[in-house]
Amino acid sequence: MLANLRKVLAIELLAACQGIEFLTPPRTGTHAQKALERVRSVSIAVDRNRSLAADIAAVSRLIAQGEFQQVLQAAL
Repeated sequence: MLANLRKVLAIELLAACQGIEFLTPPRTGTHAQKALERVRSVSIAVDRNRSLAADIAAVSRLIAQGEFQQVLQAAL
């Protein structure tokens, strides 16, 4: 279940990043921007039809490694 949850959260993060980047100019808070940058360090923006399996796996690994904990803690 935990692995599946990580995948779901990874998909949500990828979708959120893509949505934020559709805004011109991007309007987001400091903490969300840091999370977006971390996601984009392992997954480029989607600009064409392609499989996202590797991106989902990469973001899922970031979640498993606790990469977003500092961002979340700073936001509190």
